[in-house]
Amino acid sequence: MVATFAFILTNGNSSPPTSEANLPPAVVPESSAPSAPAEQPSANPAPAASTGKADRQPPSTEPTTVAAPNTGQQSPAFKRGQWIAVLDTYPTDAGLEADQLAKELAGKLIKAGVPARAMLADGQYPGITNSTLEPVTGTWIVYLGPVTSAEIALTTCQSPKTQRAYASLACPTYEPAAG
Repeated sequence: MVATFAFILTNGNSSPPTSEANLPPAVVPESSAPSAPAEQPSANPAPAASTGKADRQPPSTEPTTVAAPNTGQQSPAFKRGQWIAVLDTYPTDAGLEADQLAKELAGKLIKAGVPARAMLADGQYPGITNSTLEPVTGTWIVYLGPVTSAEIALTTCQSPKTQRAYASLACPTYEPAAG
C-alpha cells in the first residue's frame, strides 16, 4: 500500500522529482491558502444584488395543494320533475375504490366545465332503477343535472363539451324522485 501511494505521489516515476514540472499538485489546507486573486470583469457581468428587483421572493418550498372540485353530496335530495343524465356507474362490490373513481371522474368533468356530480345510490332513489326495475343499490353514479326535463339532461350529456371531456355513447336519463 505504501508503494502504491509513493507511486501515485511521484506520478509513476520512481526517481525523485527534479523540476517543478514533475511535482505532483500540492494540497494546501484552506486556512493557509493564499487569498484568491481579484476576479477580472467578464464581458457579461451579472447584475449586482442591489440592482435586482427587491420584490422577488425565492420559490416556495411548501407544496401547493389544489382543492378538489366539489362533486356534490353523497346522497343529494331530488324533487319530482328533476332529471339527471348518467355518465358512468361504479358498483361498490366490484373490488374497486368506487367512490374515489366516481369523484375523480366528476372532478375531471368539472375542471373541463361540465356540471358533473357523483353520488351513492343505495336504494333511496326510486326513479333510478336497474334492468329488473328495482332501485339501484351499492353504486356510485357520475351524473349531470339535475335539470327540468329528460331532454335537457340528454342534450347536456350529448353536448360536444361533455363528449370531449368524457365520451359516452349512452346517456340514460332518470327522474330520481319518481317512484
